[in-house]
Amino acid sequence: MSKRERVVAAMSGGVDSAVAAAMLVEAGYEVIGVTMRLYEQTRTERRAKSCCGVDDFDDARRSAAAIGIKHYVVNFEEAFRREVIDRFATEYLRGRTPNPCVLCNNNLKLGTLWRYAKHLGASYVATGHYARLVQDQEGPRLYRAVDHAKDQSYALAQLSREQLASLLLPLGGQEKARTRELAAQFSMPVFDKPESQDICFVEGGDYRDVVRKIRPDAESPGEIVASDGRALGQHDGIMSFTVGQRRGIPANAGGDGPWYVTRIEPTTNTVVVGRRDELASQGLEGEEVNLIRPLPERVLAMPRYRARMAPAQARIEGDRLHLRFDEPQRAVTPGQLVALYAEDGEEVIGAATIACAV
Repeated sequence: MSKRERVVAAMSGGVDSAVAAAMLVEAGYEVIGVTMRLYEQTRTERRAKSCCGVDDFDDARRSAAAIGIKHYVVNFEEAFRREVIDRFATEYLRGRTPNPCVLCNNNLKLGTLWRYAKHLGASYVATGHYARLVQDQEGPRLYRAVDHAKDQSYALAQLSREQLASLLLPLGGQEKARTRELAAQFSMPVFDKPESQDICFVEGGDYRDVVRKIRPDAESPGEIVASDGRALGQHDGIMSFTVGQRRGIPANAGGDGPWYVTRIEPTTNTVVVGRRDELASQGLEGEEVNLIRPLPERVLAMPRYRARMAPAQARIEGDRLHLRFDEPQRAVTPGQLVALYAEDGEEVIGAATIACAV
């Protein structure tokens, strides 16, 4: 493979994506930096815990200049609204808790951005995710990052084999501390920039504001009931609740100890609450199944980001994934991604969107 192949590097304005681009330049690739404009900015101040804002565009531009590559800001607002924000809002109205970063990886970075990269004559898209990719005769193989504390393979587990074949992940083989060292060596202005943590398009810190804007029907009052059917009070909309939540449960729930959201029923607009032990699930069913490698009978399942891996029996029936955990798992949440790993805990087998706990 010629190292002069062209690569489009997704540059968010942070240190990880900037160093990923720099490492590819050093490896001899022809790198073009692209920053995606994903949503209209309504604030001008720097938001230290988020990404993709106006200040981040400037940080990406200056990082690209430091390593001598071309840099473009490209307007992907319409695709982002359609593929990420609209689905984000709709999922909450379905009583589910979506993961917008997974949607962005699948549909924007390895979807819309990849199509733009091909228009530029690029062979690959590169990102600053911490995960490892190996291309062999059987196709791409995705592994956890060397730095397990920074591992982001979960967020990439629903990428198809075709998408992974067009992806470069330069950071997967090194520690985060080394990334910052390299940023300083490359004289990048972002070498000490804090990491982004918040959802990028939730500027006010409350995702419900986004849901209300996209779906004005989101605030539809309904009942909060105990698992035995006893009415406890009213809610202003199921979008304000997720499985495992304690906040927002009426004080008159009664009894000793805390209560939790155990189930959301969108057809009746009902929030069901119960005790902690009622959050335990023996298994789950998943939809939108994606397999990178053939599914073995035994897997390690990660039912939410950074959750402890849970040993499970796995099978596919029709288009649904069925998992049976060795030990009950807490707060299995519809709408979240479940990533599947081989029993060595390193290689990613695939993923699915959780449809329901069982």
